[in-house]
Amino acid sequence: MHKCLAVCSLLLLVGLVQAADDSLVVNESLESRVQQLVLELDAPQLAQRNAAEQALQELGEEALTFLPTAGTTLPPEVTKRVERLRVRIAKSSATKSASKKAKDIQLGNAATLGEALEAISRDSGIEFDDVPNAEQRITPFGSPLPFWHAVDYVLDQTDLDIDFYSGEAGVISLRPRAENRPSRVDSAAYAGIYRLEPVIVTSRRVLRDASLSGMSVELEVSWKPDAHPLGITLPFTHVLAKLDDGATVGSPELAGAIDIAPSNEVATSTIQVPLDLPAGRPTKIVSLSGKIVSMLPGETKQFDFPLKIASQTQTVDSVTVNLEDVRKNGPLHEVRLGVEFKSPGKAMESHRGWLLSNEVYVSMPDGSRQDHLGYELYRHNETGVGIGYLFDVGDTPGEAKLVYKTPTAVVENEIDFMIQDIQMP
Repeated sequence: MHKCLAVCSLLLLVGLVQAADDSLVVNESLESRVQQLVLELDAPQLAQRNAAEQALQELGEEALTFLPTAGTTLPPEVTKRVERLRVRIAKSSATKSASKKAKDIQLGNAATLGEALEAISRDSGIEFDDVPNAEQRITPFGSPLPFWHAVDYVLDQTDLDIDFYSGEAGVISLRPRAENRPSRVDSAAYAGIYRLEPVIVTSRRVLRDASLSGMSVELEVSWKPDAHPLGITLPFTHVLAKLDDGATVGSPELAGAIDIAPSNEVATSTIQVPLDLPAGRPTKIVSLSGKIVSMLPGETKQFDFPLKIASQTQTVDSVTVNLEDVRKNGPLHEVRLGVEFKSPGKAMESHRGWLLSNEVYVSMPDGSRQDHLGYELYRHNETGVGIGYLFDVGDTPGEAKLVYKTPTAVVENEIDFMIQDIQMP
């Protein structure tokens, strides 16, 4: 018995060593391949330079580790192409990450509330708490469903609803359904990671000034709790309501948009969609359509800066973080941090405030964590921001280090929606 265990252990050890050796060989081969392609980025022929850049892009995230880092002395042509590659690869990774979050749910043969919620958690990564009567029976649903459709299907059969303002971030809390609450499935529209449900419809006729008359639909817009959109916009130019009398109305605010600043704590927001007042007497909005434009984050990466070094720079993917200064500010220390993105697109326009929500703290030598006591935005432009954070780290920072976490790429996502059969007042 002991001999068998010894032999098995030896075989396992040999296997692990072999796997490590194979991984090392693969990494060395990949590193050599990347280095060769980087050299070809400065080849005499344009076609050869373009082919090398395309090959590096196809290697994807695996190539990022071996690309030259910021500050490396390179020919201008290589520098330009490497920076472009980092942006493209990071945004491609962010797009893949967003697609994974929109993955459909397989409820399969789940026949109880508990089994169905386990299936949703398995396929989505979203957990549920305050689950009452997990053994309550439901009708199995064999076809795949979008995340929110699957959740609504299960909650409709168990007379439950969602409490967005209870529980932990990224966890869905359940509560008993109000007596007159209509079906969640019948009330909602699903668009990727989003769920839209009309809540209130109002009409207003101003007799002294017809231009002030109008109609509005209040929408509850929810998103998958782990998606963390950085900004959401509903452009008025895409809003169109078709009525049951055959008429159509749009928004009077054609040049504007509704901006939502999403919270990482609460995965829902309520907005008012303005519409022109119909001329006839319709009783129902047959369909309300529009477009959701959102900025979605890629993978979050961590940056570590020893505070005893006052000026440092790190670049990961398409983001560069600069520890610009560490200075005394009364009994506290102010840590000045610059965050810059290559080709940020719309991420630095109306939604740059998401950078102020990034996780940042000081890790003390004894392992304790010091959160910041306030911050000041002292610089902002089209590519990034400068933020001064206040920390209580004692007389001197010593061996303390700043830890900063941020998505290293942001991608713009557009998705159409259509809500059907909205009763009018």
